[in-house]
Amino acid sequence: MREATTATALPVDTESDRRTRVLLAIACVMLAGLIYAVVVRDEAVSCPNELIGAWETSVRGYEDGMLVFSKTDVIFSVGAEHVDAQAVRGLETIPNGLRTLYTVIYGDSRRDEQALSFYYHTKEQTITFKNQSHLVWARKALQS
Repeated sequence: MREATTATALPVDTESDRRTRVLLAIACVMLAGLIYAVVVRDEAVSCPNELIGAWETSVRGYEDGMLVFSKTDVIFSVGAEHVDAQAVRGLETIPNGLRTLYTVIYGDSRRDEQALSFYYHTKEQTITFKNQSHLVWARKALQS
């Protein structure tokens, strides 16, 4: 005689679970970046406090994207599947009225350096990429 087996339901992947995985991935990448920075001992470049944190946009097509700045790293995230952390190697600041143009130079090495230029709007506390003015990024509120 065969015994009846009971099917167990697999847990549903909730938005909260997905965000937790993304934040854990970001934390791991930041830790790796810190270790890398200590090992390489390149001259440290420090991002200003107004940029530090996770930034999100509600623009269609970028809903799962996140931009994260720490003191020494910039992290690009597209959902839990793709997280890319890079060391900040240089930072240029140009005040322009109520906004500041930042150009962040980032990369794993001098050969891999890339630049990201964006405006930080002091009053709205938002970021707008210099070459994509339709994308407005706001700092993500921390959830407890």
